[in-house]
Amino acid sequence: MKRGRKPLKALGDRDNEIIDKLNTTLVTMPQIAQEYGISKQRVYEIMVKAKRLGVAINRPKLVARKHVGKKCEVCRRIRETARKGDLITRRQLSQALKIDVWVCHWHLNRLKEAGAVSREFATIRSDNLVKALRFYKKSSLSTSAVGRKFGYKNFYSILNYQKQKGLNLDREVKSGSNPG
Repeated sequence: MKRGRKPLKALGDRDNEIIDKLNTTLVTMPQIAQEYGISKQRVYEIMVKAKRLGVAINRPKLVARKHVGKKCEVCRRIRETARKGDLITRRQLSQALKIDVWVCHWHLNRLKEAGAVSREFATIRSDNLVKALRFYKKSSLSTSAVGRKFGYKNFYSILNYQKQKGLNLDREVKSGSNPG
């Protein structure tokens, strides 16, 4: 009579989830280990077990050539954020999605290349400028008043430059009701 465990025929639910994340996103093994509360070594062992069972492992180098934006969770979340508006920095985008900045850059560039998001989305680098542009769109203050409020000497030229780049900076100010 043999002792020991029976050989595995399939991966468990958690292991399948881990392999799926490795195949579809640029999440690193340490990040997955932290997310699931396991060691990096255990993530590696799960990969080895999956390979032994015949599961294909496509790490980021291969994913870069075969990235499918429609199936990727990060890309889906970026597209949702892009529908809300162009006024966001890449840093703010990565913080909102709770992902690494460079992972965000990579996915955003793939989406822009594919035309899934506009070229102007997340092109502004300054958080303060984003705040100033959002305030400008919602307020009825003059460009110079907005510039002074946010510390820009020539906000008018910054505004024109952003418009030339293709950002929609039309004001959203609601007109008051006419008494009468």
